[in-house]
Amino acid sequence: MIYLFLLGLLVIYLIILSKNRDASDDSKSSRLKITFVLVLSLFTLYIFSLSYDFTNTAKYKEIHTKNLSVRSNIRTIKENIPKLEARLLNSSNDFNGWLMLGKSYSIIKNYQKASKAYQVAINLSPDNMDALREYILVLRSDSEIINKDLIEKYLSVYFNKTDDPQALLDLLSFSFNVNDNSLAQTTLTKIIKHPDIANKKEYKKLLTDLVNNSNNNRTILHLSVSSKKMYEGYFFMILKEKNINQPFAIKRVSVTSDNFEVKFTTDDFMIKSNVDIPDNFEFVIKHSQSDRFTSDSRPTEVFRMDINNYKETRDIKLQVTF
Repeated sequence: MIYLFLLGLLVIYLIILSKNRDASDDSKSSRLKITFVLVLSLFTLYIFSLSYDFTNTAKYKEIHTKNLSVRSNIRTIKENIPKLEARLLNSSNDFNGWLMLGKSYSIIKNYQKASKAYQVAINLSPDNMDALREYILVLRSDSEIINKDLIEKYLSVYFNKTDDPQALLDLLSFSFNVNDNSLAQTTLTKIIKHPDIANKKEYKKLLTDLVNNSNNNRTILHLSVSSKKMYEGYFFMILKEKNINQPFAIKRVSVTSDNFEVKFTTDDFMIKSNVDIPDNFEFVIKHSQSDRFTSDSRPTEVFRMDINNYKETRDIKLQVTF
């Protein structure tokens, strides 16, 4: 203990100081300064010792060793991925190989390539629920908005084949995240009927709130949109707070004209009994050739604008041209 050592030095110093009481004033002043510095140093080290757990040094070393091991494993995985991909070119029906490729890409957080590998694995073995579960996690890690249709589809498939109540709870959480009121109501109905799920009273109340929210549906934002070039496919209209990736409202619009109107309603918002709309937010338009997002068909942003002082503009039809 360093601070005990300093304490000993301070005691010795004070003893020496007491034996030299007749020293000059300058000498006494200098010794007092040294005493003050020693006391301050001792106090600082004591405070530090209270916040630092010296007994857990071995544990910290173990964590550091594990981190180094993880980094080494990730480096090995990255080196082995090309070899595994080359092998699968000649063994396209190797379920375990595709599953391993999906796991490998997932570990290094390349979720788009991981989802492609898992999709092949699922096609080869549709009844492998462990693989399906991992695939769903990868899709959700990638983007719940972009992969909405696939996540909803495979969570439903997983529940229908396993009757696992956790799949329903995951589906409910997912419906909240993607602002799907209809999916939330359907899922809550199944949750209330499931014999292995508790807290039925809370889920019934939530379902009642959602139904009431749907019945009180009203227009939140009205936009007239014009595009200078003709697009094909779909526009995804997004409302989001600044510096927050998760939108609080989203609409999908089929492109049939270069001029169209968009109405955001309370049904498009996060699932709450009371819709809370920020006064300043962003309106974003993304374009995709497909009506469902996959890793092969990701939307491209084509327009973005700030909407400020919402309370003053909510009753106005906003004109948007891009």
